[in-house]
Amino acid sequence: MRILMVTSFPIPGEYDGTAMLPIKITRALRARGIEVQIAYLTARRPWFRGISRSDFEGTTIHEIPLALWASGRGLDRVARAFPFDLVHAQHYGGATRAYPACRRHRWPIVYEIHSLLGDEVERDSLGRGLIFRGYLELEKRVLRHAAAVIVLGEPVKSVVVNEKNVPADRVQVIYPGIDLAEFDRPLPEVKIPGVSAEDRVVMYIGSIVHPNQGVPILIDALPCVFDANPQARCVLVGGPAEAGVEYQARLGPLGERLIVLTGQTPDQVVALARRADVLVHPRLACRENYSVQSKIAVYLAAGRPIVATDFGDYQALLGESGAGLLSAPAPRPLAQAILEVLANPNLAARLASRTGPIAREFFAMDRNIDRYLDVYRQAIERGPRTTHLDATLP
Repeated sequence: MRILMVTSFPIPGEYDGTAMLPIKITRALRARGIEVQIAYLTARRPWFRGISRSDFEGTTIHEIPLALWASGRGLDRVARAFPFDLVHAQHYGGATRAYPACRRHRWPIVYEIHSLLGDEVERDSLGRGLIFRGYLELEKRVLRHAAAVIVLGEPVKSVVVNEKNVPADRVQVIYPGIDLAEFDRPLPEVKIPGVSAEDRVVMYIGSIVHPNQGVPILIDALPCVFDANPQARCVLVGGPAEAGVEYQARLGPLGERLIVLTGQTPDQVVALARRADVLVHPRLACRENYSVQSKIAVYLAAGRPIVATDFGDYQALLGESGAGLLSAPAPRPLAQAILEVLANPNLAARLASRTGPIAREFFAMDRNIDRYLDVYRQAIERGPRTTHLDATLP
């Protein structure tokens, strides 16, 4: 089996969940002896006419400019050099850009949806613009063609089946996997500026400005946390730095108890997560958060107590399993949940003890790769949906 991983973002790119997910899938496929290459369909350098090739950890990356992927000729050239069996398209960008060539050649696409289109593109554009409408129309065609769709949450599957009309047997929930071995390696104890060994660390990891992440809820909860627990410190692991400065100013005199760490490597993130007394994910209750994000995999693998807002799949993954304490997505209940964990060692220990089984069952990449391979085999066997539908569909 040969897999072409298609993205609309560079690899390796930044250390965020969107870029790291295909990297981790590619690593796991190669560990199983599966041949895989990556096609980065870039909109940058539109004047560039050729395909550039590079190497990432032994995997060939084809960077294909706009003129070549829009015409489909770029993927044609990749297919001649690397005759793949299936295209695994990451996010709506990779899927919509790969679609013309895949439709023409009847190549099966597995479309992995990171977040629902419509909740992300041009979010601030009144009435939505041409880019959004173009993406939406192309995604409809992708979904009519796709041999399989992978989603990162049960609510997303419901949308894809009930609103986007994809047959349920072609939609598979696979949570964003991580290599749990990264958390087993011995790492030096991390020192956080402004945090002493006696301080209690409330930590958030990820983008601190992305609207759906709910970081302002955590910031607004901190005065209550700091007032009740003088040893509490909050550490935001993510960026950009200027957003951290704004949050510190928002807290006034309490701002010195908020520490912002930017530019951390994956190993540093692992070490930092282990230092947390409580890991917090204050995400909003909105459609964009129907997808489970990779940060919760990091939280679970770190084996630390988790506080998160009660929404979507977190109800089952954290609440029902006992691996996390859930709160309403508002400052006061979030603060109360954080303080409850900090004040109750037995509760903290119980939460931490239940994170490992959930991490292994739903997020361990060595298990998830079996789920991906099952999807691939079924997609290759069934082929594109358009071969079973009206061939005159646009």
